[in-house]
Amino acid sequence: MKNKTPKLSGKQFAKVIFWVFKIYFKTGPLKTILMVLTRSLADLKGLVYAFIFAKAIDQLISVSQTNKDFSLLIPYLVAILVYYVIVEGLIESLYQYSSRGLRHTSRSELEMFLYQQLNRLGIQNLEDPETVNRIQRSQQWIYNTYDLLRETVVFIANIIRTVVAGAVIVSFFPLMIPVLIILTVIKFFPDKHFMKQDFRWQVDNSENRRNARHTANMLANPNTLQEISIVGAYGFLNRKYSEFYSWYNAGILKIFQKREISNFLLNVLDAFVGVIGYGIIFANLLRGKITLGTLTFQMRALDTFSSSMQRMLTSITFLNELAIKMNDLVMLFEMEPAVGDGNERLPRLDTPPEIEFKNVSFKYPNSERYIFNNLNFKINSGEKVALVGHNGAGKTTIVKLIARIYQVTKGEILINGININTLSINDWHKNLGVLFQDYNFYSHLTVKENIYIGRSAKKVDDKKIIEAAKNADAYDFINEYKNKFDQVMSEKFEGGIRPSAGQQQKIAIARFFYRDAPLAVFDEPTAAVDAVSEYKIFNKIYRFFTNKTVIIISHRFSTVRNADRIIVIKKGKIVEEGSHDDLIKADGVYHSAYKLQAVGYQS
Repeated sequence: MKNKTPKLSGKQFAKVIFWVFKIYFKTGPLKTILMVLTRSLADLKGLVYAFIFAKAIDQLISVSQTNKDFSLLIPYLVAILVYYVIVEGLIESLYQYSSRGLRHTSRSELEMFLYQQLNRLGIQNLEDPETVNRIQRSQQWIYNTYDLLRETVVFIANIIRTVVAGAVIVSFFPLMIPVLIILTVIKFFPDKHFMKQDFRWQVDNSENRRNARHTANMLANPNTLQEISIVGAYGFLNRKYSEFYSWYNAGILKIFQKREISNFLLNVLDAFVGVIGYGIIFANLLRGKITLGTLTFQMRALDTFSSSMQRMLTSITFLNELAIKMNDLVMLFEMEPAVGDGNERLPRLDTPPEIEFKNVSFKYPNSERYIFNNLNFKINSGEKVALVGHNGAGKTTIVKLIARIYQVTKGEILINGININTLSINDWHKNLGVLFQDYNFYSHLTVKENIYIGRSAKKVDDKKIIEAAKNADAYDFINEYKNKFDQVMSEKFEGGIRPSAGQQQKIAIARFFYRDAPLAVFDEPTAAVDAVSEYKIFNKIYRFFTNKTVIIISHRFSTVRNADRIIVIKKGKIVEEGSHDDLIKADGVYHSAYKLQAVGYQS
């Protein structure tokens, strides 16, 4: 089902225009003001030049018919020189400087504003499909904010130019004003109709275009291209992309075709009206009512009024369509985080935190299924707890709730007896270290930077970076790199290399060691690491984090067996908990899974 074309009220339209001006004024206040002033002055240059030139022609004719004294023409030549220096030179240069400078410098600012807002909104907002589409459109159209700014400036300049040209036309043929206005309005509505069709076509297909671009990204990504090539999926995905865009481009070209046919027919009508106006001016010259210079000035005023009126109405349509696009961006920036921040400050803890889930129920946004119902458990200060269970049991969801990526639907999570929702998110995160299975690896950075980013608010500590690399079993292979800790971690950058998946994961684990947070959470952190390295890493984890609260999620029982307590989760409920030995003796779910894995290792 296609979306209805969105409409903006006058208030919303004004709000978008003001928002865009505010953004650019914040980016470059002087350039923004200069752009408005110089464009308004520059758009009058045609009439100014026509006026000076008209006077010069009349004087030239007069001089040629009388004493032929060239000195009488010097003031007019000086006026033309001043015109070129001031209007064509200085004003035009200032306009080009301000507009180009603003467009160039604003790109990085706009990108920064956007990613800062996305960070503020949080994951819970960013996983909503409607918000995802709005973000996609905002990313696509964010640079059109400059077009809206420029078009608004053009609109203001054309109002001034229309008024000045209209005053000239009224002096010799007042009836031409309403005729030109009516003709411009007649031309305006078809143009507006096709612009709306163009915009509607883009908006209605935004989801499909996002899907197609995702396909193109996968076909251009060396990592995903490997499997695509091997399984022979390239042709299938290529057809999906090309067939969609063949259909999409055919539709938009059809709109363009109809628009240009309409424009051609209306321009013919416009030409007839213009010729009638020229005829009247010619007749006045033949009757001796005006001079040749005045004729040229009036012809220029007639053309200027007609083109300015048409440009004004086109600007209104264009501004409206741009404002509809920008409204998505304004709405995105007006969105509030799904998880509200708390105002209770929390220092970096010297004593590891105690965590308690009290009657916690949770379901993901846009879902009716509860992952947990009245979940209760407590992790004591300094305790090392392992969460085990099948995929989908809710283990990672528990971590995301602790990290405040999501907020509980019902119940509460207590940190040292304080409701987590009342804590400042930034303060809480300073006490938290989480290493997810889908960890970040910053391939454009060096090894040192990849580790240091784990605690980049503090000054870099080279000794601790080396210690972290050793704890993660990464020190030896890092020293084999040509540039050691200064090695860039991607072959796509000059001097870079391509590390293995296991090396990447060990460097990510080193970053986690370097963070050294009071609460440490490992969510399947060693999936790409060999068993020997995993054994070494977790032995060091248990030793290194002696004065930390530790949560470990792993499917490997060799990893979790040394935890102080193991919590077994099944379908969002705790079915068993205790030490490894206690659970083996209980001969329940944990014991059964442990035996199956042990048999797998023996076979």
